[in-house]
Amino acid sequence: MDISKQEYISNLATFLVENKKVMSGEELATHLNRNGFSTGYGSKYKGGRGTYKLIKSVWSSYEQVGKTKEASNIATAFVKPNGGYAYK
Repeated sequence: MDISKQEYISNLATFLVENKKVMSGEELATHLNRNGFSTGYGSKYKGGRGTYKLIKSVWSSYEQVGKTKEASNIATAFVKPNGGYAYK
């Protein structure tokens, strides 16, 4: 996965948390597509399972290297359509 995409998602999560906002996977997909990011296959994000897998992967990457604040922001900022945590 492209590190700049990870950093972008982490920075977006920090912004959302600091402003007490959340974003769904569908909204993240639209946001990533609009800002020139694409999937590992080179296609656009659709906001489905792949987008939620991306959120989980980015969360896991930060968690594994001990960047707990960033991981916590990602866990809090991105939600499923039912309001549940997207990283689970």
